[in-house]
Amino acid sequence: MPQRRTVRLVLAGLLAAAAAPAALSAEPPADGKLTVVVENLRSDRGLVWVALWKDAKGFTKSKAALAKLQAPAGNGAVSFTFAELTAGRYALATYHDENANGEMDQSWIGWPKEGLGFSNGAWIGLLGAPSFKAAAVEVKAGAKSIVIPLRY
Repeated sequence: MPQRRTVRLVLAGLLAAAAAPAALSAEPPADGKLTVVVENLRSDRGLVWVALWKDAKGFTKSKAALAKLQAPAGNGAVSFTFAELTAGRYALATYHDENANGEMDQSWIGWPKEGLGFSNGAWIGLLGAPSFKAAAVEVKAGAKSIVIPLRY
């Protein structure tokens, strides 16, 4: 009898070990949806851009963004939706490209000339853009909505 129990334990261990790599390598489900409402547009000219980053590395660098969306400027506000996001922390930046030149126009000292905003109400400081941590929002399964007011 003891031998039979040992065989069952060994088989149970092998089955668990065989199943473990599949469980460890599975990606979390991408079922989060984030709606971003960009408010306080001072005109309906040009485009509104919004970009989404998944981690601090490269935050605010266009090439490092996980996703970028644009829409014509609306009367006061524009809405964007990022779908199929895995649960986690994300940070966003948005700007109103009033002259539609594809750039965030700045003064000679580097201060924005066009409307700019970050998630969580984070704002630029003397050393530049806010940190990822300051702008990060938590996305979980289901839908979430945030508002980012532009500052001019």
